[in-house]
Amino acid sequence: MCNLEPLIPNWKPLRRRWRSFACQALTLVVACSVHCASLTAQENEAANWAGTPVFEELEEAAEARRQGVPIFRLDLSKQKRKEIPAEILEWTELRELILDRNRLKSIGPELKQLVFLERLAVNSNQLEHFPAVLTQMPHLKTLEMGDNMIDSIPLNIDSIESLESLELWDNVLAYFPASLSDLRYLRTLDLLHNDMVFEEQEALRNWLPSRVELILSAPCRCDFDE
Repeated sequence: MCNLEPLIPNWKPLRRRWRSFACQALTLVVACSVHCASLTAQENEAANWAGTPVFEELEEAAEARRQGVPIFRLDLSKQKRKEIPAEILEWTELRELILDRNRLKSIGPELKQLVFLERLAVNSNQLEHFPAVLTQMPHLKTLEMGDNMIDSIPLNIDSIESLESLELWDNVLAYFPASLSDLRYLRTLDLLHNDMVFEEQEALRNWLPSRVELILSAPCRCDFDE
């Protein structure tokens, strides 16, 4: 092997620099490997979010998130809330948000920041209208809005492309758009305890594919005001 030291006067400092460079490169490779492994673990956890813990206290969830724990499931039921806490709108990893039995009168457009949300439950609140923002959330699969005062289903309900289950039991619905039939993945439509005449129920049955479980009360025999 050729000895380079007589030919290159500064060989030893150069060798030290190369050795330092090699150590730094190895450290970077190890760090990248650890980071990639962490990302893979988080992705696997996100894919199986239904098996992750449900946080029932906002403060506890916020502290866990500060410690690096992703919050996939949050249940803030029965807390007398009049609005959705602003801080959780930054928790874009959320897959399930439960706000049953609160005092919500509306849901604003900021909810669409939860881009991966798959399940939203707002049963037993004070909603009078179907929140328009929900039609801008195509990843929603389960939508539970029973026991409110919602009067109609929006014409563009089919914009919630992934919707599998829609629960609107015990509302005051008076409009049922044919676009319900365009929800390709819909499996359950719960309209129990909404006043509907026989003709409306039959129209729904004719519109919806046979795969959809349609849950209805007995037809209403009353006369509606013009």
